[in-house]
Amino acid sequence: MNGQTITEKEAGTLRGLRIQTLSLWMVAATLVVSILIGDGIIHVMQDHRKLADMTEEYIYVREEAENLERGSDYLTDQVRLYAVTKDTAYIEEYFKEVEETRRRDKALDSLEEHLSGKDGEILNASREALRLSNELMEMEIYAMKLAALSAGEDESGLLPEIADYPLTEEELSMSGDEKSDAAVGLVFSDEYRDMKSRIEEKISTVTDGVIAICEKEQAESENIMRNALIRQSIYTVLIVILVIFSYIMIAVLILRPIRLYVNCIKNNNFLEITGAYEFKYLAATYNNVYEMTMEQQNMLREKAERDALTGLLNRQSFEQLKESLRNPAKKLAFLLVDVDVFKAINDNYGHDVGDQALIKVANLLNDNFRKGDYVLRIGGDEFAVIMENTTVDKKQIIREKIDAINEILKHPEGDFPEYSLSVGIAFSVKGFHDELFNQTDSALYHTKENGRCGYTFYDELIEK
Repeated sequence: MNGQTITEKEAGTLRGLRIQTLSLWMVAATLVVSILIGDGIIHVMQDHRKLADMTEEYIYVREEAENLERGSDYLTDQVRLYAVTKDTAYIEEYFKEVEETRRRDKALDSLEEHLSGKDGEILNASREALRLSNELMEMEIYAMKLAALSAGEDESGLLPEIADYPLTEEELSMSGDEKSDAAVGLVFSDEYRDMKSRIEEKISTVTDGVIAICEKEQAESENIMRNALIRQSIYTVLIVILVIFSYIMIAVLILRPIRLYVNCIKNNNFLEITGAYEFKYLAATYNNVYEMTMEQQNMLREKAERDALTGLLNRQSFEQLKESLRNPAKKLAFLLVDVDVFKAINDNYGHDVGDQALIKVANLLNDNFRKGDYVLRIGGDEFAVIMENTTVDKKQIIREKIDAINEILKHPEGDFPEYSLSVGIAFSVKGFHDELFNQTDSALYHTKENGRCGYTFYDELIEK
């Protein structure tokens, strides 16, 4: 509306001038401003690229600082696991990290490269973190030596780093259990935790320093870009004014809206409310009708995809979901869930109570599984859950979820009947495939044939 008012005022000042002459001057002025805009765009793109490069660099530096901490934490995990379990695989993983993976050393080398000449305090903190981590290794090797001896390991078969670590006569004379307790005590001691805290403090210093530098350079770059954008805004305003002056009222209020409406209709979009009053009224009316139509279509689509009783995705959605998950790179868990003694609930308590039982199962499945998991009702009393990015190492989590649901169902409030769920679970590392359903169904059948109210993992079933 402001642009329209300006055009009318300026049109009044141009009385007597030839449109052709004015247009030529406008074209010349437009070309000059366009050149300025083009030059400004180039500079903005360059400044943006510099800002992006700088941000990427500091994200990388921050990740390297975190890698330094991850490497130290990984060593801690391995030595603690070995001290508790005496499984030599953890020793191998420990020294593989130290000698091959070398996350700590590589992270420090990367920090040295990227922060050289920028902030000596950050580099010193990084070096100190690695130094403390190396000091901590002495305690960790000490603990591994005690743990190895407590497990009856032959010193000649130990890695040189462990075999050569000296123990006192008193330590050597301790019983196996005393050595084991001493090893565990070392890696869970206050001194050990204090060293870990000091490492974390140094890494926090690195991270905070990187953020501070990044924020400072970002502020400087943003200031440069802000000034460039202000210039661009001025040029843009000039070009818009020149364009407005170069057209007559009909081009602005009639021809332009018609052209926009044609494109919006072709692209199945809302009409832009612009132009004369009549066109705005037309666009608003069309948009209202279009919006109501879209809402009706969405309601119909929702009804087609959702189960009317529970609100869960239905069998049709399940078939579509299976096709979308046929991705050999996807790792997922598939659960088939059957309501135990559901027919007895319907027969003894009526269909209304049966419906409430199904709704309760649907709500419990939704509450206990992740928001990103797919919970579906695929039959009368049959449900399914698809968990993406889930592998066999998450079995205990799944067990706990099912146990928690069954615990609630077996202890209902009031006069509501007691019931439970039987579940079959199978995992896939190559997306959803035809055999996965059969595997899960077999596991479910085994659960129902062996007392119900529980779960069966297919991989455990075939091992029996």
